[in-house]
Amino acid sequence: MIGKKSHIFMVLVLTGFLFLAGCTSAPPEQKPVTPSPVSTPATIQPTPVETEIFVPQAEHSIFDGPVTKPPAELDVSVSARKDPVYNIVTVVFDGGKGQQLLQSIDVRVTMPDGTITEQQLPPNRGEEIEFTGSKSADRVQAAVHYKNGASYLILDQNVGQTRASVITATPTVASAPETSGDSMFDGPVTQPPKNLAVMVDIDKDPVYRVITATFRGGNGQSLVKTVQIHAMLSDGTEVTKDLANNVGSIAEIQGTSGNDKIQVVALYKNGEQYKINEKVFGPRG
Repeated sequence: MIGKKSHIFMVLVLTGFLFLAGCTSAPPEQKPVTPSPVSTPATIQPTPVETEIFVPQAEHSIFDGPVTKPPAELDVSVSARKDPVYNIVTVVFDGGKGQQLLQSIDVRVTMPDGTITEQQLPPNRGEEIEFTGSKSADRVQAAVHYKNGASYLILDQNVGQTRASVITATPTVASAPETSGDSMFDGPVTQPPKNLAVMVDIDKDPVYRVITATFRGGNGQSLVKTVQIHAMLSDGTEVTKDLANNVGSIAEIQGTSGNDKIQVVALYKNGEQYKINEKVFGPRG
């Protein structure tokens, strides 16, 4: 009996010792926890975008192109002359079949020093505008704009103090003969006073080589007695035809395959006469 109680007592003592040992033992060492680095997203560099740089080109002007004749139903005429004393360049609208279809007429005068002056010419037959010219030849250009949107450069002419010559390329073929003797067709081209001014267009067909002169009217139309068209052909032939002073009247002369010279003389009722035009046409006009 005593031995059993002693055994129980020893068990209780041992259990209490173990309990006290557990309560007094040092806690296990805690290692500091190092926080994991937070990864930051990589900065995204923008992809460069290729941009096309627009370089504006020089604006093309109708005055930079060649002279172009409008269709027959739009045909109109503009003439230019220069005062030999005061160097005033006068540009006149001479009318035509397409007059009622016109919207505007732009006229440009270019001086030998490069100075450019532009004005609008009213599209009414007989209207005129003036420019202060130079002492040398000045370039006169006229562009017509129609209500249907079409535009044509119909005049590109150098006007000097005594004569005007249309800018054309002269091919290297047989030259037209010169007149001999003293006649109304000799001498330089001269323009009559404003009250006597008239306009005659001359063309040469590039295929059939027919030379056509067309009367375009002008301030002096009613004062004209007749207009004579004189042709000196490359084969030595000379032909003269009369042209009536009615707007749209024509006179035709058969040209040649060489250079043909055409001269236009206006004869007035008061006895005065002026050689108002002179051109040399090549084989193709």
